[in-house]
Amino acid sequence: MNIAEAARKLGVDPAALCPASAEPRFTEVWERMQQEPPCSACGRPSRTSSAVRDPVHGPRWLDRCQDCFLATPPTLRRPLSQAITDIREAAAEVHQRAVLHTDEDGWQDEPRG
Repeated sequence: MNIAEAARKLGVDPAALCPASAEPRFTEVWERMQQEPPCSACGRPSRTSSAVRDPVHGPRWLDRCQDCFLATPPTLRRPLSQAITDIREAAAEVHQRAVLHTDEDGWQDEPRG
């Protein structure tokens, strides 16, 4: 889900969030995460921050703790199967073996003991 959907699912009012840059750079996001602001939904220390773009209030910081982040996973830009293929191909190019674990089809490439 995208950031706006995550805010809605968590019941966060954008008006209550701190203003953010329109397009926060990685350094801004990292600085905010280092401050560990309270989770926008539950108040526990946050583990991730991102900007939600609200049409009325403009860009605002959505900070999420681990549980709230896991309850609102981001949408992948490509299907998981394609991402896994890309990782395997990149590993093969540098002559490394990629050991990937996924719950989509069960444990993948797990060494047998």
